[in-house]
Amino acid sequence: MKPFLKIVISATLVYFFSWFFAYKIGVNDLAIQSEDTLPAIFMPVTIIKEGTIYLDSYYDMLLEKYPHPDDKDYQKGLVPFYLRKITSSNSQTHYVSAFPIVTSLLALPVYFFPVILGMPINFVNVTILAHLASALIVAFSGGFLYLLLKGHFFQEDPQTSLIKQKSFLLTAIYLFGTINYAHISQALWQHGTVQLFTILALLFLYKKRYVLTGLFFGLMLLSRPTSAIAVGLLGLLALIRHLNLESLSFSGILQSTLSKKEAVLKLIGRIILGMVPTILFFLWYNKTFYQSIANQGYSNQIFTEWKGRFPEGFLGLWLSPSKGILIYSPIFLLSLYGIYKAFKNKANSKTIQYLAFSIIVIIHTLVLGKWKHWYGGWSFGYRMASDTIPFLTLLLVPFVKSGLFNKYKKAFTGLFTLSVLVQLFGIIFFDGIWHAAYDLGYKDTSWLWSLRNSEFIFNIRRVLVKLGLRDSPF
Repeated sequence: MKPFLKIVISATLVYFFSWFFAYKIGVNDLAIQSEDTLPAIFMPVTIIKEGTIYLDSYYDMLLEKYPHPDDKDYQKGLVPFYLRKITSSNSQTHYVSAFPIVTSLLALPVYFFPVILGMPINFVNVTILAHLASALIVAFSGGFLYLLLKGHFFQEDPQTSLIKQKSFLLTAIYLFGTINYAHISQALWQHGTVQLFTILALLFLYKKRYVLTGLFFGLMLLSRPTSAIAVGLLGLLALIRHLNLESLSFSGILQSTLSKKEAVLKLIGRIILGMVPTILFFLWYNKTFYQSIANQGYSNQIFTEWKGRFPEGFLGLWLSPSKGILIYSPIFLLSLYGIYKAFKNKANSKTIQYLAFSIIVIIHTLVLGKWKHWYGGWSFGYRMASDTIPFLTLLLVPFVKSGLFNKYKKAFTGLFTLSVLVQLFGIIFFDGIWHAAYDLGYKDTSWLWSLRNSEFIFNIRRVLVKLGLRDSPF
């Protein structure tokens, strides 16, 4: 079996059965991680059975189990935050997802046969399908990451076996040493979809197949608008690589761009051509189902929800004891070496990629750090920064290629092992209890900086209670 298929199949099985086993034996009874994912769980059903993305048929089912918090007795007619109420052109009322719909479309192959064969539509059944679909999405992204690493980051290594080993190692980190394991692969989040499309965009960018690069740029934007940060900088990287620029100063790039207008326009044209299908698809489904862009979920938040405090949100995404990248995936401490080298060394055609990845990660965490829910609401770890996981993984390459890798291999192994253990903790313990006990919302974020009551320490106290060594975890 080819390595790509081995990675996809093994990761899918580990993701799905990690949750299923913990759920079935009663260790963790949280089947649906967040209400944010509810529309994505049910939309594949309505598409297959009714040919629509309207969730009207399951609105009462959703409302009964996940009502608006200020209307739990259904007296005020309030619509839960995860849906939007739409009045169509024929004056009928419909309910649509408050979030982008692409993840639901990716889940269709998993849902198709169970639904057409008459599977009863209830929370138990659709939750199982959603877990399987989300596991496959992240597993496929890992498979494509392996191809990207093997073909374009370690290809100069003289030993084929080392190319495969190093590519597999970083793929394993991506799949199991990050919140992709405990969180993103366990629900139909937008983040897994964005990561898949990001890696595919990079894969075709390095192959210089720019129409397909543009297609996946468009799908990234359609899946999550904040992907614009990565799309913009990857587009610039494509330009630099396409023109084979020798001088990477601003003036050098500008001069080369002006002197090679035809090549530049051809590149831009191919990327835009690739983006056209996603643009047309968005315009179609927005007009057909949402009626107006004002009804899209993020439209009423884009100018009002930037209430995070700088630098707290930015630092929190990296260092918060209960949400930080470096806390939940300590292996990414070594990505800082890649960032350091990217800024320290003079940029050239071989190293410019790491500078682009570094800037994407920094800008993303700066921007999302200003979002009022920079900590990701009720979620495990650094969800709001999870779109950068492919770039943080690629920023490990300079360390793995350096002499430091062999010198500090035990430290590397220790950080990787610790990262995986943190994710296993998430599989077992992320059930909402910690958030219910300590979450004070975005206005008072002291709970996000507490060491004593951090999620990890709280879960250790839960273990001690189970062992009879403590009366309460609180």
